[in-house]
Amino acid sequence: MRYRKYIESDAWRSNPARLAELAASRGRCRLCSARASRGWRLEVHHANYRRLGRELRGDLIALCSACHRDVESFLRRRRYASRRPVRRDVVRLHDFRRPLVDPTR
Repeated sequence: MRYRKYIESDAWRSNPARLAELAASRGRCRLCSARASRGWRLEVHHANYRRLGRELRGDLIALCSACHRDVESFLRRRRYASRRPVRRDVVRLHDFRRPLVDPTR
């Protein structure tokens, strides 16, 4: 099952594990305790993706949008920390083969 398609589906919105986690969190982020009603959107994060589409309650955690972004960023950094960049992965900001002066002047 494709993640993006699943997250946008009615199956995700009505998922019993997701609804149970939202109810158990009482409208608060599990990390910073920010209330969903105070301008933060409450989101449900997958602790793992092994049972995508048939999640259990322990697979999910309610987070505010700021904490969700931070958790995802941390997990990405940890996942790619040992990976060395390949030259083709790096975007060249300047092409030093061309002169840095305007040739029309």
